[in-house]
Amino acid sequence: PIQLASRKGHVEIVKILLADSRVDPSSIANYAIHWASVNGHAHVVKLLLTDSRVDPSANDNNAIWGAFCNDHVDVVELLLKDYRIDPSAMENYAIQWASRNGHENIVKMLLEDTRVDPSANDSNSILWASCNGHAKVVEILLADSRVNPCAKDNCAIQWASGNGHLNVVKLLL
Repeated sequence: PIQLASRKGHVEIVKILLADSRVDPSSIANYAIHWASVNGHAHVVKLLLTDSRVDPSANDNNAIWGAFCNDHVDVVELLLKDYRIDPSAMENYAIQWASRNGHENIVKMLLEDTRVDPSANDSNSILWASCNGHAKVVEILLADSRVNPCAKDNCAIQWASGNGHLNVVKLLL
């Protein structure tokens, strides 16, 4: 029941369920916090994080994945404050995914976290942002000295050119 209440954002029901010792909010692979994150229910995520039985880093940081994939900035911000979350997990895939999908605010937030490396995997973050024409994300990434826009034999400008993203090409030149 707590997974469904979390998924739907029913904070009062989640409160009642958390108070009942028979309810385990970490059951079913910690999906209560995962579903609350996926659906952007920051108030439920915040409540679940107060319960020591909940592990937001379970299943390769599934909770934060759900939040950044759906551009839920407020949820990502909450989760990044939790010491158990590792935004650099899975070879810094969080910033790569956010860049790939043009989530500007999440890219900015991740760059502020010292655990995140935007140059991971030969600067895949800028490659994906360039490939998909996310000029603002490319601009944000270029402002970080760790990003190499020429990585992988200038793939970023090749992909931007091949996909007709003029604004991105101009930024990369």
